Amino acid sequence: MWKSSLRSLLAPIAVLAAVLAGCAVPGPSAVGASSATVLERYGTPRERHPLAGGGERWFYPVGSLQQQVWAVDIDPSGRVARVTQVRTAENFARVRLGIDTEADIRREFGPPRTTEFYSRVGLVGWMFPYVENLVWNSEMVIYVDPQGIVRRIENGPDPRFLGGSDRH
Repeated sequence: MWKSSLRSLLAPIAVLAAVLAGCAVPGPSAVGASSATVLERYGTPRERHPLAGGGERWFYPVGSLQQQVWAVDIDPSGRVARVTQVRTAENFARVRLGIDTEADIRREFGPPRTTEFYSRVGLVGWMFPYVENLVWNSEMVIYVDPQGIVRRIENGPDPRFLGGSDRH
């Protein structure tokens, strides 16, 4: 009897351990580590972007919702200089209308969840999900014109959590 109880208890624990093992993300403790160590611990980044002055920024989205995206800045010597969670209201507030480009946005926030062309205004919306104030499932939409310049930014609820829509 106790063996079947033990088995029924161990099965969910094993599943939880497997899920958590796949959730390893870089954090501030990675600062100073070599880029090879980061690759070994966290795998290949989803995207890499060159940084001014040399080095690269590597992006590691967490989970399928992409509400957290960790940026690992590798300095020119191949060491981790900084690790940050980039999808925050504070970071989105720094977007400069009429100045920032698609490349700037991609380098700051990583890959968008999706993009959508809005023909009425002639802009492409880049959707970046995040958890606003650690409470709300939100999505920041950054609109770029055909020349790749940011023209508008809007915050709202993440439509994936509203129900009734399977488009996103």
